[in-house]
Amino acid sequence: MRLIQNKASDDHRTAVAHVLEGAEQISIAVAFLKEGGARIIGLLLEARLKQGAKIEAFLGTDFYITEPKALAHLLAIKKRFGAFEMFLANGKTATFHPKSYVGRSEGQVRCLIGSANLTTGALTTNDEISILATVNSDEQLSSDLKVTFADFRESGSFQELDDLVLGQYASRHKDAERLRRKLEKELEDNFAAQFDLRRLNGFLRQYRADKTERSALAKRRTDRDKALKVQQLIADLGNAPRISKEMRSVFAENLSNLISSREPYQHLWHSGDIHRRGSAALDHPKKTITLFAAGRKAAKLAPERGYEQMRQLALGIPGVGVNMITAILCTFAPKRYAVFNGNTSGALAAIGIGAPRSPTVATLSAERYTQLCATIDALRRRIGGADFTDADAFLNWLYFKTKPSKRAHEGGAPKTSPCVSRPRQVVRQHRASNRPFRQSLPSPKAGSPFE
Repeated sequence: MRLIQNKASDDHRTAVAHVLEGAEQISIAVAFLKEGGARIIGLLLEARLKQGAKIEAFLGTDFYITEPKALAHLLAIKKRFGAFEMFLANGKTATFHPKSYVGRSEGQVRCLIGSANLTTGALTTNDEISILATVNSDEQLSSDLKVTFADFRESGSFQELDDLVLGQYASRHKDAERLRRKLEKELEDNFAAQFDLRRLNGFLRQYRADKTERSALAKRRTDRDKALKVQQLIADLGNAPRISKEMRSVFAENLSNLISSREPYQHLWHSGDIHRRGSAALDHPKKTITLFAAGRKAAKLAPERGYEQMRQLALGIPGVGVNMITAILCTFAPKRYAVFNGNTSGALAAIGIGAPRSPTVATLSAERYTQLCATIDALRRRIGGADFTDADAFLNWLYFKTKPSKRAHEGGAPKTSPCVSRPRQVVRQHRASNRPFRQSLPSPKAGSPFE
């Protein structure tokens, strides 16, 4: 028994010839057959048929990769030798995927079992691995192979190949080939350049050379620390049984510091879109405070569990979407949770990774979010990021770097967006843009419900 690879002196073509040499009974089962492979095997089979050998061949048809010309070549040999039986999979059952060649002679069985189909590449140049073995006819492997091929015959999954079966298959193959070529062209046009880590590495070199972005990353890290304090303050509001007008003001002021880019707020979450949708949450303080309090606990859980808890709460809060709940989770646990929004999706698409284009809490499942976290974490490791904050910074830069130029802005950063509307009569006017966060709270007033 030995390993066969396609090396100069020991390829699968030579191994198949060895298996068939002197064989009185030959059994072949392959997932697909191409014209080059048919011509190689055809010469070997014809030589054995002339010596009185009996041959059975079971050929797969999945995805219509098997070529009609290859079938026609072997069918022509079959017509000349009655001892040659060929069976074509009907495709109605499970995928037929073996690559097995068996030659039986008196008292001995040779077999080649592995990865090589009947194609020129598989038999000569592809990276293939198979086992070549010789056993006595009374050994277990010999018996198992005999039973396996008998099962193929009796399974009802094959039709004996003749001109009628070939004609039917050729018609379907023609349609499939036309669709395959169309799809391959679309894939080549749209994805070929993206499915290449060299593209990512090229962007990474540009990013590391961008001095402006290095400064922006330092600010992101500082703002994340500030955002953590703000989130803690909002979550702490949930400890009060009731909320006063003054506490509403504290909530609105601190949430605005997270989401708003308008003076005097600090826009500590850096998403350019979150201010537009998140502003609606200002009108639902009780539910939103509960969300932050839940986020503090959920951030300690694995992403699938923590995200799902937040997703369920967010479904009932206007203005709260995937962007906000993942920003909350990432701020509380930047090594466990990734921010996910439209910019993230667009940036991943630029390097050939599919992601939901317009994710919502109703459509982005916990399972899918967990997969995205794993993908973004792998990216983080490649760029040398310390946590998901660093990954988010790179993806945000990449999004603006690769989006259409008419929408891009100077320096790869988004334009400052309009501010959220201030909540009705609850946020006091502040003059200093970097004023301290409101931390001290008056005692709740009796009779003042949350909402």
